[in-house]
Amino acid sequence: MSWSRADTWLRRNAPKLRAKFLPPATATELAAAEEKIGAPLPADLAAWWTECGGLASVDYTPLIPEFYSPLGVAQALEVREMMMEIRRDFAVVPEIVDVDAHEARKLAEPAASPIGDLWLPLFVPVAVDASGTYLFADLRQGLLRGCVMQFDEVEGADEEPRWESVDAMLRAVVEWLEGDFRTEWPL
Repeated sequence: MSWSRADTWLRRNAPKLRAKFLPPATATELAAAEEKIGAPLPADLAAWWTECGGLASVDYTPLIPEFYSPLGVAQALEVREMMMEIRRDFAVVPEIVDVDAHEARKLAEPAASPIGDLWLPLFVPVAVDASGTYLFADLRQGLLRGCVMQFDEVEGADEEPRWESVDAMLRAVVEWLEGDFRTEWPL
């Protein structure tokens, strides 16, 4: 699924919102992101970021169902770093004495496995909502590598994936835009 159908809709129906997007990522930026993450990006995520740079100011425009704003590659890396630091320092339950070993165990679990409050290095944020809940692509190995999951600030990532891939998420975006999206919402 390409971002182009959503982009065409935005150009036609919400040009003010479309004007708020950053330029798409370059191949160099994607390569740098993969190096920083330590794993290749799923092809659909890399393709999306080469077409969509995310919103310049994440002003919580409900573009990704329901009520998420897309992040570009630079924003995603900033959020990833912040979440790893915060969640590692403050969210791991005190009973876990060896956080490194706990993280290693969670990294070895297959993609889409519940994680709790720890933000893993293989979680790549793709969107955020007004409450600070993130959607992320889970880059752990397994059949659902690249699935899109939700990370709630209270519950962490303990739910089933929202979508099995970024492509599936983009299909939902197109359905949202062409169906229930309201152009009268603050853009």
